[in-house]
Amino acid sequence: MLRHYFDANASAPPHPEAVEAVRRALSEDWGNPTSTHREGQRARYHLEEARREIAATLDVAAGELVFCASATEALHLLIRGLQAALGDRAAAVFPGEHSACLNPLQDWSRVAWLPDLPIGCATVVQMAANNETGILYPMPAVLSAVRIKDCAQAWGKVPVDLADCDAAVFSGHKMGGPRGAALLWMRSGLPWEAVMEGPQERRRRGGTEDLPAILGLAVAVRHLTERQAMNASLGPLRDAFEREITAWNQDIEIIGQGALRLPNTSCVLIRGRNGEAMQASLDLAGFAVSTGSACHSGSVKPSHAITTLGYALDDARSVLRFSMLPDTQPSEVEALVAAIKRLT
Repeated sequence: MLRHYFDANASAPPHPEAVEAVRRALSEDWGNPTSTHREGQRARYHLEEARREIAATLDVAAGELVFCASATEALHLLIRGLQAALGDRAAAVFPGEHSACLNPLQDWSRVAWLPDLPIGCATVVQMAANNETGILYPMPAVLSAVRIKDCAQAWGKVPVDLADCDAAVFSGHKMGGPRGAALLWMRSGLPWEAVMEGPQERRRRGGTEDLPAILGLAVAVRHLTERQAMNASLGPLRDAFEREITAWNQDIEIIGQGALRLPNTSCVLIRGRNGEAMQASLDLAGFAVSTGSACHSGSVKPSHAITTLGYALDDARSVLRFSMLPDTQPSEVEALVAAIKRLT
């Protein structure tokens, strides 16, 4: 059966050159970057070259980047590392944030939901783009607070600007890199303390770096401008898809329609239908889609990213997310529309 992939926001296939970089590193750069012998120092050289190359694309200092295994790990390291200095003061966070951010904030003394900004707010956490709805959000202008930007979904789809924040996290496997490589960026001078002991990453993140994944990420970053342009061109295709299905069925609503969104993402509410059942039916028909965030897939609990927008629990259970890869073709979207009509 021919398969059609519409779940790019969960994970995307790595760029072929990134795959080759991983393969080559596994064969040639298997040394431990912390070791002082020749094999280790060869690995260290390639690790720092990758750091400098990625930092240049983000317009930050190479020494401010920390390689992590995932954006989830990066968020935990960042938020837990700030807690000692800032955890007794108020934090403000986007209510539709990923659980990777909300969970470490549970230990803080007070957390408010944006756009509420409590007096004396010391930390602000804002998604650049929501992983389920695709809605883009600006960073609140709270200059007295540490401003954290979650760029996991935005990177590779839309331009990312770090001028309005003090720290940010990035995911590699959603923008053409391999799983196992992600980024934590912290502006110099933040009141942050390490929470994972170890000499690696300038004592900021213990554990041997996954050099093959990091080198694959660096190669994927070289194609970032091209990838963003390809994603931008998906906007008209996404809009045509939404017009077709909403014109066909008045019980279908596009969540976030009219707002600035990722050009590849459609969050579709099909009232009266169970999202899990619809996802399974589409999968059997050859279409990979999601019921929301990948971390919610298979869960009976409705997504908080949907309910925080004011939707009822029953509506949140009736949502499907369609997220296109950069090279998605109109013929694939036409086939998806036909499947949706057939199955609903």
